[in-house]
Amino acid sequence: MKLKLFSILFLLTLTRSNLIAQFKHSVSVQSCLKPFYHGVASGDPLHDKVIIWTRVTPEPSQMFNSIAVSWRVATDTGMVNIVKSGALLTDSSSDYTVKVDVDGLNPNTFYFYEFQVDNQLSPRGRTKTNPIGNCDSLRFAITSCANFEAGWFNVYGSLFQRNDFDAVICLGDYIYEYNTGGYSPNSNVNRQWSPANEIVSLADYRMRYSSYRLDDDLQKLHQQFPFICVYDDHEFTNDAWMNGAQNHQPSEGLWSARKMVAQKAYFEWLPIRVTGTTNPYQIYRSMKYGNLIELMMLDTRVEGRDLQAGTTGATVNSMSRQLLGTTQFNWLSSKLSNSTSKWKVLGQQVMMAPLKVFGVAVNGDQWDGYPAERDRVLNHVITNNISNFVVITGDIHTAWANDLPLPTYNSSTGAGSAGVEFVCSSVTSPGSSLPIGASAIQAANSHIKYVDLTEHGYIIMDVNQNRTQADWFNVNTLDTKSTSFNHAKSFYVNNLQRFLISNNSAAIPRSNIQYIYAPQCPRALITNTSTSLQGIDSSPIVLSVYPNPSEEYLSVQMQNQIAGVVTISVFSIEGKMLISKSYKVDEGNLEKYHLDITQLANGPYLLKVSDGKYSKNFKFVKH
Repeated sequence: MKLKLFSILFLLTLTRSNLIAQFKHSVSVQSCLKPFYHGVASGDPLHDKVIIWTRVTPEPSQMFNSIAVSWRVATDTGMVNIVKSGALLTDSSSDYTVKVDVDGLNPNTFYFYEFQVDNQLSPRGRTKTNPIGNCDSLRFAITSCANFEAGWFNVYGSLFQRNDFDAVICLGDYIYEYNTGGYSPNSNVNRQWSPANEIVSLADYRMRYSSYRLDDDLQKLHQQFPFICVYDDHEFTNDAWMNGAQNHQPSEGLWSARKMVAQKAYFEWLPIRVTGTTNPYQIYRSMKYGNLIELMMLDTRVEGRDLQAGTTGATVNSMSRQLLGTTQFNWLSSKLSNSTSKWKVLGQQVMMAPLKVFGVAVNGDQWDGYPAERDRVLNHVITNNISNFVVITGDIHTAWANDLPLPTYNSSTGAGSAGVEFVCSSVTSPGSSLPIGASAIQAANSHIKYVDLTEHGYIIMDVNQNRTQADWFNVNTLDTKSTSFNHAKSFYVNNLQRFLISNNSAAIPRSNIQYIYAPQCPRALITNTSTSLQGIDSSPIVLSVYPNPSEEYLSVQMQNQIAGVVTISVFSIEGKMLISKSYKVDEGNLEKYHLDITQLANGPYLLKVSDGKYSKNFKFVKH
């Protein structure tokens, strides 16, 4: 289903005592956001609390220091009616990200929030708490699989324009790990991520998130809607499992180390709540939306997954084979059995419904490779008479509407189905390489009611007391920025039924769902002496200097505000210039440069970035 194997292509050659410029990037740093260039975000809403997030890009003088950040939450965009506020410190141990779990909030309420460092304000964000008690209607945007190099994030731009859902559910592959050009680059757009190499280290993962979060469509969507996220394999590397991955090689170090730094960067850069008592990076968790929905987010990737072993044979068919792991399975069973919500919705990564081509299951990475675990989940649903069981899925870059069949399944009546599954297509990642088309797939798999193998888009899931409906929408292009979309297909499941019914029309959002957006730019900050929109200058914006300390090289991620020449130099503490290199740069392009420091002796140094008019100095350590 997904492309499985890619050769590692190193497009960047490091030469000693030189800086090598990488490809230009199609994202732009907005100087008015200084120092909050990556915007703001919120996530994991509950009826009385929500996570708010930002990242502070440190000034040179702050690189080894803690930075004090204050925050406030209000019910108005003018930030007058403050309901909660506080302050905390951030530093390099969290990559200068800031995450606050704001509690004591009112249910079913829109809030606005902002951060402040000294006299500099972040853009305001908008978020919303969940309802409590009786709830008539909810809507969610469902996304997955955003390959930055495969095209524009028009899915995010389209969703931003709609403003007709309560939250975004991201089902994984928020980023990709490959080297530049390593996975389906789109020759019609100039989209290269940072760093250019396949990401392996903590610094690599952090920089990849940094480049993603400068995309304006993703940044704007985060600013206006709470996100509920789980990771899939590409937040680690392709076809990850509990103790390894297809795209992890022995030369890339211990899998346990790569897994840990990937999870650390994910929890730094995403507005996800820490819920694990023994594992701080546990992602399976639940959120209730009144009496209407209990949303249970799973980890089918690295929590308890056994090694992929195809779709046939003794290993695959073993009754002891696991996808969730014992602890997570017991947690899920308890949640399903004890939930008092009308709809039990599982947000998870890989397709649960069976899929056979020419009579043989084709993808051992999804639940077809773990049939005993699937049987345990579906049998628990039926045995315990758990009604209104809905699964939402990402991963395979294609759109599907499935019944979840038991051995007694009857496709004509829907009898013998344990529940239904909605699979969303991708933001940009390429579609299926199956040897047959959609009609042949449906003919061979009677429980599959809809398949689209080529389009890119998202699902709007509309839930009320009578039914849950999924509406598939496709964007029109990835090659140019566009917010255009079209309705592709709709299916719903009725209350107390377990099978899908087609609908010719998309669901109509409730009348009061739209609300005012938070302004995209920071508000004017009134000080004792002046009023200003802070932070506007034309100096080079240095987003990161990784890793620091460093053994072999430094990566400098920056954007020049004016066209001209930028010079990057290394000085000893005594002021002697040791390395210097100048580059011609265009206005507004995001660049990354590598500095080879292998010939430097161990110790502290100064790194100077200058455009001839402005300069910034950073300390770094060679060890």
